[in-house]
Amino acid sequence: MNAKVLLFTLLAVLMLAPAAVFAKLSVGDAAPDFTLPDSASAMHSLSDFRGQVVAILGWTNG
Repeated sequence: MNAKVLLFTLLAVLMLAPAAVFAKLSVGDAAPDFTLPDSASAMHSLSDFRGQVVAILGWTNG
């Protein structure tokens, strides 16, 4: 999966995930696992990237 698709997918999860899930997290806690499809409909989970650095970028239009 290319990096742009991964970053877009992770951003979408953060925008769509219930705030209550993230409100219970503290610094140092493991991120909750989630699974989403990429542009080719292959499924990928956050846990697939365990031990790797994952950057989540956000942007706005306006």
